[in-house]
Amino acid sequence: MPETTPPKASLLSVRDLSIEFGDVSSPARVVDGVSFDLDHNRTLAIVGESGSGKSITSLAILGLLKHLGGRVAGGELLFQSEVLGRQVDLGNLSERELRKIRGNEIAMIFQEPMTSLNPVYTIGSQMGETLALHQDLSRSAARRKALEFLDLVRLPNAKWLLDNYPHQLSGGMRQRVMIAMALCCQPKILIADEPTTALDVTIQAQILHIIRDLQAEMQTSVIFISHDMGVVSEMADDVLVMKSSKPIEAGSVKEVLGQPKEPYTRALLAAVPRIGSMTGTTLPKLFDIPGQEIAPEEIPAKPVDRSKPVLEIENLTVRFDIRGGLLSRVTHRVHAAEKVSFNIYPGETLALVGESGSGKSTVGKTIQQLQEPVSGAMRFHGQDIFSLPTEDRKAFRKQTQYVFQDPYGSLNPRKPVGESLIEPAWVHGLVTSQAEAKEKVADLLVKVGLPAEHAGRYPHQFSGGQRQRLCIARALACDPSLIIADEAVSALDVSVQAQVVNLLMKLQAEQGLSYLFITHDMAVVERISHRVAVMYLGQIVEIGSRPQIFENPQHPYTKRLLSAVPVLNPGVRPNRPHLEGEIPNALRALGDEPAPVEFVAVSDGHFVAAQA
Repeated sequence: MPETTPPKASLLSVRDLSIEFGDVSSPARVVDGVSFDLDHNRTLAIVGESGSGKSITSLAILGLLKHLGGRVAGGELLFQSEVLGRQVDLGNLSERELRKIRGNEIAMIFQEPMTSLNPVYTIGSQMGETLALHQDLSRSAARRKALEFLDLVRLPNAKWLLDNYPHQLSGGMRQRVMIAMALCCQPKILIADEPTTALDVTIQAQILHIIRDLQAEMQTSVIFISHDMGVVSEMADDVLVMKSSKPIEAGSVKEVLGQPKEPYTRALLAAVPRIGSMTGTTLPKLFDIPGQEIAPEEIPAKPVDRSKPVLEIENLTVRFDIRGGLLSRVTHRVHAAEKVSFNIYPGETLALVGESGSGKSTVGKTIQQLQEPVSGAMRFHGQDIFSLPTEDRKAFRKQTQYVFQDPYGSLNPRKPVGESLIEPAWVHGLVTSQAEAKEKVADLLVKVGLPAEHAGRYPHQFSGGQRQRLCIARALACDPSLIIADEAVSALDVSVQAQVVNLLMKLQAEQGLSYLFITHDMAVVERISHRVAVMYLGQIVEIGSRPQIFENPQHPYTKRLLSAVPVLNPGVRPNRPHLEGEIPNALRALGDEPAPVEFVAVSDGHFVAAQA
């Protein structure tokens, strides 16, 4: 008989893994009976909602549980280690042995880069420490290699960034630094925990491209933890679905995402916004989530009355001075917003889209008067707000409310949520007694789908999606006519995101609210918006109705944004062109002002910037 080659052992085999926290006598089991194999040069995606146990499983692989108060209660984590020269159970290794593996053979990209980077060390020194420890490089060689990997993740001015501290970088830039740090030792296993959740779609496409290139070149295996099913369908070979600490469904990406067997997997897939799903419709449409509290047909979207705008923005300009030199003179300016103009009508959602640094959040903060403009006019129901005395602007602030991206950071952790919700109403004199305040809080909580008795709880006692609902409730406390939602659903699980978007649309239908919806997520924009304005380097380059922008995009940047959106097509790797060259930014030398945009009418209400 011919000799048969024995099958190659899996690089990592997890067998019946259980993880517990708390007292041994009454433990909380957060992972229960998880098993999977990770083979050489394969990508395993672990998907599920927050609290399902997917991130804790990855921390167990790195041997970090003991630092968080957790422990492996059962099962094995078998890994083929070259550094230690044998197969090891990662759950039983000493801290000294784990240090040889951690960051070298198994590396991790953490979800929250600000808390993962040391705020008192420069980027270069943090990357150099990893390279010096595992690759025994000199300081200058470590710096050269760090620069090489910062260039690999397409960070602009990488040489300059090496000497910067984490707080000097934007969120997207910090995440790319984390990815460069994880890749610099060229590990055998790369664990990517929501690596692209807060990134723009174009940067996300680049990062996924980089991870795939590294995998092809170095035969790296990847554990990809995500709730973005579009990304999972593009990246994964195999998928493990988790719910409430238990494995629900596992198999190849084509089986699990193409023909899901479990109701939970089908519900997750139903909540995924798909580009092109709204083709042929003119009005926003609720997500059809199995078992949801709102049926889509119950709340039909209403046509927008365009006779009189709620808000008119005309030639809004915001610039930030950059000083340098011996005398600290202004040498450069960041042109965050340049002559931005648009209107928002009653009951309308205008989506302001673009990458980080495009100026969209600056525009939102300027409308909310959190940022002073250089020039421009802002009229609310016909009244010019910027020309009013400071004390007279208070009425406008009451009518315009802001929902921030990070709900935990925008709620006071020391106050019960009821106090945080009612605070704006006290400030604006809308409630005058404790009894009135208590009644208003109960009404606000019910409006956003939370029990009234939760008013006495603190922010840490709520999930991410519930905290975002609380922020929406606080925005409603002053009965506003305009809500600015700044990346309000970007960091939420896909099913929670769908619920929050549905809630916003329900409130709009019931109360006639207008929204300025600031985001980089084009798939969500297609669901929620009436009109779309696309920003690039501080200027609007295309504006029109949602069907006009999505079905007939004209500007190259709009086309690039749409082409970068992950598509739910299991097992099919997209063939997008890789973006090369320096990333443009809005920083310009003093006196070098951008040319004003001249618009060309494509059709009724659809305008695009004339190409230079």
